[in-house]
Amino acid sequence: RWQKIFMIPLWSRVAVFWNKMFLTIIVLLIVLFLDAVREVRKYSSIHVNEKTANVNANAFDHIQMKLFRSQRNLYLSGFSLFLWLVLRRTVTLLTQLAKRMTSHAALEAQVNDATEAARKYMAENERLQE
Repeated sequence: RWQKIFMIPLWSRVAVFWNKMFLTIIVLLIVLFLDAVREVRKYSSIHVNEKTANVNANAFDHIQMKLFRSQRNLYLSGFSLFLWLVLRRTVTLLTQLAKRMTSHAALEAQVNDATEAARKYMAENERLQE
């Protein structure tokens, strides 16, 4: 089934576009991840300073809310980046497997033809020797 999918002529034209799009999304996810790391570091340091200064409860809760959101964004962007890289590796392996299966099938057919020709020539050679 994969051989049929990857041998469609339209696939080779679209593959170049999708490779660029894949890399663009990876770069975007890296930027989001780095921004989330920056936000977590910013609100973590504010959290320590505000707690020691005994600021009112509303300001402390607001900082806690921003810290929670920045941590959530960090986890989401990190897992998204990881899963996107896993998806890219899976697609790459599927593409390579489909190409290898195609070449394997062609080589197997060639070996079968060569074996059949060798048997025919050996049988003919035995008839000639008799």
